Amino acid sequence: MPAAHAVAAVSVQAQVDRSRPIYAGSRFAYSLIVSDGEIDDVDLEPLKDFQPSGPSVQNRTSIVNGRASSHHIYTYQLFASAKGQMTIPSISVKVESKAYKTQSIKVSVVEPGTTKQLDMEMELSTKVCYVGQPVVLTVSFYVWVDIVRAEQIANLDIQVPIMADDNFYWESGNSSFENASQTTLPVNGRKENVYQSQLLHNGVDCVRVQLKKVLIPKTVGTFDVSPASVSADLAVGRKSRSRNRFDSFFGPQYEYKRFSAKSESLQLQVQPLPRSGKSTDFYGLIGGYTISAEATPTEVNVGDPITLTIRVGGSPYLSPVQWPALDEMSAMTESFKMPAERSDGEIQNNAKVFTQTIRPNHAKVKEVPSIPLSFFDAKAGKYRTIYTEPIPLTVVPTRIVTGGDVESRQLPSARKQIKAIQEGLSANVASPEALVNQQFSPLAALTGPAFIGLYALPLTALLASVIMRHTSSDSPQRQAANRRKKAYANAVAAIRHAGRDEKSSQRVLAALQQYVADKFNKPAGSLTGTDCESLVLEKTNDTELSASYRKVMAQTEASEYSPMAFQLTDEKQKAILKLLADIEKTIK
Repeated sequence: MPAAHAVAAVSVQAQVDRSRPIYAGSRFAYSLIVSDGEIDDVDLEPLKDFQPSGPSVQNRTSIVNGRASSHHIYTYQLFASAKGQMTIPSISVKVESKAYKTQSIKVSVVEPGTTKQLDMEMELSTKVCYVGQPVVLTVSFYVWVDIVRAEQIANLDIQVPIMADDNFYWESGNSSFENASQTTLPVNGRKENVYQSQLLHNGVDCVRVQLKKVLIPKTVGTFDVSPASVSADLAVGRKSRSRNRFDSFFGPQYEYKRFSAKSESLQLQVQPLPRSGKSTDFYGLIGGYTISAEATPTEVNVGDPITLTIRVGGSPYLSPVQWPALDEMSAMTESFKMPAERSDGEIQNNAKVFTQTIRPNHAKVKEVPSIPLSFFDAKAGKYRTIYTEPIPLTVVPTRIVTGGDVESRQLPSARKQIKAIQEGLSANVASPEALVNQQFSPLAALTGPAFIGLYALPLTALLASVIMRHTSSDSPQRQAANRRKKAYANAVAAIRHAGRDEKSSQRVLAALQQYVADKFNKPAGSLTGTDCESLVLEKTNDTELSASYRKVMAQTEASEYSPMAFQLTDEKQKAILKLLADIEKTIK
């Protein structure tokens, strides 16, 4: 029956797929059926304990007594954590701006069977770590090869509870498993990359499926890691022979039963980082790292380009590794010219690779100096700074062309032929009146038309440029005014187009910095969250707005360490845009 009605034609109801048993440790289908209406929004908060995923959507049309009805079916996958009776609570569904309530549903959850044909293992790369330290989680399940080859396994469902724990960020690792093929399987209701290989396990030839994730602890404490589990339908026998002659064409018909396997539970102890011994250039790397560099070519002239390649490795999680701060090394800035623009580092062969073009400034440059990398060494329990080996260079002076070089290379003047005149020089003089007095007078020169034009023209141009500078849109005053005027619109456009990829947090951070820079005529690149908070507070006198601004910036900055620290959802995007609008109104 419908849970509620806005008008007679509209109905909303919930339904559970009861065509098969609901097993503990597995997911089952939960559907919302909306008749003669379109869903605007679904509040899944009451279902959070069931870890909903989806939905998949189907549209159907039915005709009864000549009346056509449309049906929209939204199917979610819910997780049954334990056997027994459970109640799926009522939820709120908004259809065409009106609210409806579904009915609650009671279901029975049964325990799946166990079999030696399935096995499950889980391990952590360490059982004691530091807050922020990447820890590799490896989940493996095994199934007999004969079952896989005969296609007697179906509906695999893997559950890794720690991946839903809010005390951790989790990321994909850098490397895959050796001698394994990659595929995807549902893990916690989402498709994840897994690696498949064949080996002996407990004396039986098995297919091993492995999932690798990197967990990053957010807080200090001791955490119980719940067992990982796998559930699957396994064939337990053939169906009774059918008299239908087409059955043999579609292959063997099996009867299936649900089985599951669980790993052992684990425990992870997370310690705080020490406060002492931290270097000034430490930015959050924890674990063990290596760094190396190479340069090509190593024999150049002054000003010639050199390609510098820096590789950082040694860790299973390299995403947070940042560009080495070459522009903060005096040994680099005094010896080389370096462009401000830099390409993003790329992860290649278990290393993050950075490439930079540098140019030697003078012939005294003898090497590319050592480049540092600071991190907290988790094994040693202390902060460390390691360095690349210096790279020897041979720099040859570039010859500077002088004015003398230019004169010495002028083409020789053509020899002029002098024609003899019998009358001599006197033939060139008509009379003494032809001679003109050429004595130079400075006063006459300054008052002459030619000189007046010579100094009046630049002065006129200078005055015109000054007038244009103060009246044109290119003046600093006009530019600052245009920046203030367009600051809000530019920030809104940038945030709306930030996307949903791993770079979205950086785009939002840049938009927030640029907004404050444009609004208050500041350089964007040097603005921190605290700077922005102070400027917003100064102009709005609103501590709540300024604190909210700093908080959003802090979240986006933290995502450079781990992308899971900030995800630009629709709700988050709306909240940021509202914050900007409130600041804009308050400033005006």
